[in-house]
Amino acid sequence: MSKFKKPESNPNLTPVDWFNFFGDFKTIFEHDKKCIAFSDTNATYFIDGEVQKTKTPTFEINKNGLVDVKKSNPFDLAIGNPVSKFMLLSAVKFKFDNSKAQSFVLYFLMKKEIPYIRVGTDHFNVFEKTNRYGIKQTILKAWDKATINDDHGKSLLSHIPKFQDFTIIPNNKEFIPVDNNCYNLYSKFAHDPFNGDVSLTDIPVTIGVMNHIFGDQWGLGLKYMKILYEFPRQILPVLALVSTERQTGKTTFLNYLQILFGENATLINPGDLTSNYNDAYATKNIIMIDETVIDRANTIEKLKSIATAKTMSVSQKFVQHYSVPFFGKVIICTNKENDFMRIDEEEIRFWVRKIKPVVGERNTLIEEQLRDEIPKFLKLLTDLPDVDFSKSRMVFTEDEIQTNALSSVKNESKSSLCKEIEYHLEHFFNNYDVNEFEATAGDIKNRWFLNNNQINIPYIRKVIKEEMKIETLKVKKYLPFNEHSQTSTMVTGAPFYFSSNVKKDYIIDNQNDIVFNKEEIDL
Repeated sequence: MSKFKKPESNPNLTPVDWFNFFGDFKTIFEHDKKCIAFSDTNATYFIDGEVQKTKTPTFEINKNGLVDVKKSNPFDLAIGNPVSKFMLLSAVKFKFDNSKAQSFVLYFLMKKEIPYIRVGTDHFNVFEKTNRYGIKQTILKAWDKATINDDHGKSLLSHIPKFQDFTIIPNNKEFIPVDNNCYNLYSKFAHDPFNGDVSLTDIPVTIGVMNHIFGDQWGLGLKYMKILYEFPRQILPVLALVSTERQTGKTTFLNYLQILFGENATLINPGDLTSNYNDAYATKNIIMIDETVIDRANTIEKLKSIATAKTMSVSQKFVQHYSVPFFGKVIICTNKENDFMRIDEEEIRFWVRKIKPVVGERNTLIEEQLRDEIPKFLKLLTDLPDVDFSKSRMVFTEDEIQTNALSSVKNESKSSLCKEIEYHLEHFFNNYDVNEFEATAGDIKNRWFLNNNQINIPYIRKVIKEEMKIETLKVKKYLPFNEHSQTSTMVTGAPFYFSSNVKKDYIIDNQNDIVFNKEEIDL
């Protein structure tokens, strides 16, 4: 029925139709020095060499709203052939460039928002794009100044909104587009929470996913999601979801985060972390890496650094470098359970969870169902108890996120020499009546690696100090060890101290299905 609406009530009018219906005739001739006179209904031009007929206008509005061409004109419009007001506008002001004429009507007369911004000296096109889930997202794309001029004319350039710099202000509840003349790159959150009471039974698909991903740590999982939604500025540990098996639901979880957080979440590959251009992730709040092995040392260090980075220098093609606050949270999904990357024994920035395969018939509509449950899930997260931020700078304590999966990765991250030394130590303590001993790297070499020319004393010392985190004692007299426990001969040196009473915690990672009770959630 929209086509039967009166023109003034129809929001879908094109610039052409709008100007033909409502355009001021005088607007066509303003600032045109060749026009010797104009009014609401006519305009007069004088052509060199032609006898001037002062009483006959060049153009005149007829009763049908079209413009009659009465005589010769500078635009070579045929005499006697009526033209539309828009066509005349295009001829007079834009040399028949209809695109520029439409831009003039759209942005200067209809007062539509100009789809460009200038930040510093760089220009960008701002537009909406519907993603695969049917959600509109605002996109910012570098745009050449000359292209804007070609498409819209020079007059538009001077009216493009100008900003001093970029910034990042994450807020999923109250969108802040501009702060201190800095353009906020954080995209507006696309969802609103449900207004009313919500129970776990109201969102069975979402809770099922949370149960599957976080298992026995489901309370921590809900806390994690609450922080992502309500406290997007908060740093969090790197969440690694691992499994050698397929069809585990890891990718579904990543897709869900993209549905939930839109342009503020991105999926990258490890190569993007060390690329010359980091705009793929530098301005994002959730950085996801799917099905990967991170084996390059510089990539590993980059990943660890961004887990706690406070600012990020953004490098983008055709755009000057700029720095913004950084609040990125990293999520890794991989089919390498134990060796997707090196994680040191003392590392506390990783939360590694082993994910089991999905049991039962595959749900092909799960993403749509998850999207439909978002409003009620947001309300559930809002209703959860307040988060205690005093325990750790990453909210979660080391003990809370300790899992068997993390221990396995840490163990696999050790060098082969470190594993060999630990094996010999365990064997020694288990087979001899000794709970402690002192030994130098040379002693270790002579006892266990005497005939291995690839393992030297400096390397042994490096492994013990850097991987096993054992420091040498001051130079002293000590009893060197052998297979028969202790010798009676004291020697002088700066030995390491080894003890059998090293505490090793192994956390049972039970991921059986759990019945959820909202009241039992302990945040």
